[in-house]
Amino acid sequence: MVSFTEIELRHISISVLALVIAVSGIGFLPLEDVGYRIAVISIPLALGFTAHELVHKFVAVRYGYFAVYRMWTMGLAFALLIGLASGGKVLFAAPGAVMILSSYFTRRQSGIIGLAGPATNIAIASCFFPLSYLSGLIGDIGLWGALINLWLAFFNLLPFPPLDGGKVFSWSPAAWTAIEVPLLVSIVMLF
Repeated sequence: MVSFTEIELRHISISVLALVIAVSGIGFLPLEDVGYRIAVISIPLALGFTAHELVHKFVAVRYGYFAVYRMWTMGLAFALLIGLASGGKVLFAAPGAVMILSSYFTRRQSGIIGLAGPATNIAIASCFFPLSYLSGLIGDIGLWGALINLWLAFFNLLPFPPLDGGKVFSWSPAAWTAIEVPLLVSIVMLF
């Protein structure tokens, strides 16, 4: 059974709030446009980030490990500074991660736990994408929801530790390639 500590829930909430503020455009956009930006970008980002981290936790717990989300204060501060300084146009965020406490787990288990987050972002992107064919706010949410979640998956699958891609590549370079290359193509096609 998956459970959450009060501190963990607070860390997730603070991380989501910091990401929303970082991409909101506050200080650069007219006030009436900030709400639109929050709906179009922040909702898909908050959903994608939260689901990504929680699925890492669920899979780790399924393997019998203790897992807990912890925010990274320096990463959150960096994301806020870059986001606010650029008006939300540039965001590099490392808000935190799920910490898995175990004396040992296999390369396969590590790879599957690592893949779970990006796979979730791909699933979320596929749910947002059909909305992109609609007009107005819903269409914009659909387009940005698909793009943001594909980007989250792609970035997290870069094959460098401590990113998820480092774990997936170490476990199975073929699985990593079969997922990362189509992600790159999808992102390029959406731009």
